[in-house]
Amino acid sequence: MIREAGYGPKLVREYNELNILRFIKNEGPISRAELAKRYKLSKAAVSEIIGLLIEQGYVKEVGQGSSTRFGGRRPILLEFNPKSGFAIGLEIKRDYARVAISDLNAKLSKLDYFTFDRGTPLKQVVKKIYSYIDAYLDIPWVKRARPIGIGVAIPGLINYRDGKIQESDTLFNWVGFPMKKTLENRYGMQVIIENDVKAMSLGEYYFGHGKNHENMVYLWIGDGLGAGIIINGELYRGVSASAGEIGYYDVGYMLRQKEECRYLFDGHTNFGGILSDQVLVEGAKRGLQDEPFKGMLDVEKLSVDYILKEAQNNNPLAIELIREYGFLVGVVCINLINTLNPELIVIGGQPLARNSILINYVKEQIKKDILRTPSRVVKIKKAKLKENAALLGAVALVLEDLFYQRRLNIQKYREVFRNNN
Repeated sequence: MIREAGYGPKLVREYNELNILRFIKNEGPISRAELAKRYKLSKAAVSEIIGLLIEQGYVKEVGQGSSTRFGGRRPILLEFNPKSGFAIGLEIKRDYARVAISDLNAKLSKLDYFTFDRGTPLKQVVKKIYSYIDAYLDIPWVKRARPIGIGVAIPGLINYRDGKIQESDTLFNWVGFPMKKTLENRYGMQVIIENDVKAMSLGEYYFGHGKNHENMVYLWIGDGLGAGIIINGELYRGVSASAGEIGYYDVGYMLRQKEECRYLFDGHTNFGGILSDQVLVEGAKRGLQDEPFKGMLDVEKLSVDYILKEAQNNNPLAIELIREYGFLVGVVCINLINTLNPELIVIGGQPLARNSILINYVKEQIKKDILRTPSRVVKIKKAKLKENAALLGAVALVLEDLFYQRRLNIQKYREVFRNNN
């Protein structure tokens, strides 16, 4: 797909180089003649650019195509070389981290995971991450490839200028650590820091159900509640980086009929508090004290997985718990739909959030929205990427303005692909 010019020096040659590189990446294998025809550039200019891209290793010849019906020489086909560069993706949570390296097609070729105690200083976590990145840099194909950058998905409100967490409800001792500067000083490549849920939304947008949608909300439910908002194909962060912090919605204000959640609601102040695994288990205990549901679940086995399994077996109490949870998620979705009017809401996070029974209850609640038009238009889907959403989103942070966004970042292209020449 041909993209429009954007920020950075708009030098025609580099603009054409990056556009043609994108074209080959998305449409290849493709011949020089077909490129010239579809990109509307002279064959001589295309050949000159292809020569440079082949010399730099970003494009390769992969054989011959079919000749035309009139015969003649068979065209040489060109293909993008995804291993000509690499990106590092990091996902750092409260008690674990995931580290991965990808090629330029965002294919994760190596992925590692480690845990740590809650409260561990971020400086110590980063030192552990060094060992994985250092090992990746010794992989033969990586040694030959161009480093594009490191993307980091981490909880909290992000100071994008300084590349550090500026506020977090739970990770107080991580606030202010110079993550961007620390990684850039060690590895000498660009580092981009992003809130973890916003990174997940980018991953789902570029590589999951968000493809071919311009306006999407990614709703994450797990150890908290958050949303990533895509408007006109771009991640919306807000003036203070707090867009999507919907976990702070007031439950009492939105929950006018308490009987809709007689087991889950127990004086919770916000949706981030009530939509959690622990609340579901506590709700099950309250339900077991009610005459209709006594003995329907084994109190010794109570867990989210057990409740989900029993719901699949049509256990009445398990079904009621999932219904209440779905009602609450539906209330959140209705507010997002009426505020943002998206084409798509993708629900991801813990297994509970992706449960089909839950999704059906969410859809039923959305149908009750007083404002009918936006609720009928929107699509509700389970997240496609599951546990890799944040890592792929972190990789997308590094690659998006080269390969995915409409605007062409010519300055970054020059720095990464042209050696600042």
